[in-house]
Amino acid sequence: MWALDIFANLARYTYTQKRFFEPLQIIGGNGTPIKIGSASKITALLVVQDTEAEGIDTVHGRVDFLQLVGITEKELDALKEDRSQAAILVEKMRKENPYLVTDMNRVNSFL
Repeated sequence: MWALDIFANLARYTYTQKRFFEPLQIIGGNGTPIKIGSASKITALLVVQDTEAEGIDTVHGRVDFLQLVGITEKELDALKEDRSQAAILVEKMRKENPYLVTDMNRVNSFL
């Protein structure tokens, strides 16, 4: 259910703020695991291009598919300090996890 809570909060944000998400945008948390009550090191999210669904052009415009990947507090801090590290982080993560599936048990940091 924790994932549904995150999506509900993100939907509320986009609706109330009239904003959308873009690749390499960070969604910071409050320093606690995104799965409340767990001991996970994953505390924030990074928006990336979907690893499987390619964008398409439609009669209404371009549609690009995005994906959320969990990141650690250490990675979040590094990205806050230097946003240009986001692309480097994604490439390092892809070497071990090509589909960028969030592993809530991940303890290592890629930055």
